Amino acid sequence: MTERQNKLQKYAAPALEKGLDILEFLSLTDTRPTLSQLATGIGRSKNEIFRMVIVLEERGYIRREEGEYFALTDKLSAVAAKRSNNSKMVEIAGPFLSRLADETGMSNHMSVLEDNQFLVIASTPVSQNYGLSVQVGYRFDFFGTSAGLCFLSEFQRSQDRIALLSRNQPTLSIAAFSDYDQHVKNVQQDGYAVLPNPEAMSIREMSAPIRHVQTGSTIAAVTIPYFSTDENANSISKVAAHLLEEVGKLQEKIALTIPAIRMNNFRYAQND
Repeated sequence: MTERQNKLQKYAAPALEKGLDILEFLSLTDTRPTLSQLATGIGRSKNEIFRMVIVLEERGYIRREEGEYFALTDKLSAVAAKRSNNSKMVEIAGPFLSRLADETGMSNHMSVLEDNQFLVIASTPVSQNYGLSVQVGYRFDFFGTSAGLCFLSEFQRSQDRIALLSRNQPTLSIAAFSDYDQHVKNVQQDGYAVLPNPEAMSIREMSAPIRHVQTGSTIAAVTIPYFSTDENANSISKVAAHLLEEVGKLQEKIALTIPAIRMNNFRYAQND
């Protein structure tokens, strides 16, 4: 046995291997197998794969059809497409976000909506001795954030926005939703919104939406976090002007480079 084979054996993950075997088999077959046929196809017993099939079904990667037949869903393709779009946006946004950081002297980050949470896909620090920055890969909740307001601003009617929030945050009160919803008009009128960070009230976050010109869908938000000080308060209008300028240029570049994409899970939730 080679050194590579020894390493592979040492770090083997049997459960993962079963899951991958199932997905690969379903991707290659033209028929929809039963559990028994699926087990035979990958050289395992029904008992070996039963739990993995349940997990893959619950996570939306496979579906069970009438007659206990199994088939792949399009989730794998959707995940791959989303990753591709995210990578393209990060590449395109780099120069714009860097220029924004230089112009404002403040860090910024770009986030997209995934499963009703935000995922930071790009983060641009500043060259000063200190600043606020967020790591790429960081996830944060939708509700209560200025980035969340950017996505809600697509909807013109307050009742539609509150209905969507209620479905995705069922434990929060209508009063809390209504208070948050009052800030949506700031994005609709001014193109950006400012809110305290939900976890650190001394930090303010200014966010502006990135919309795809062809679809009008909000595909990301650019956020500038900053400390709530008198000095920063005096420069807020200049920071906002730089933010809107760079976001506008970025939107134009994305429209020319990336085909019409739908990345806003919230937008289509009302039609489920």
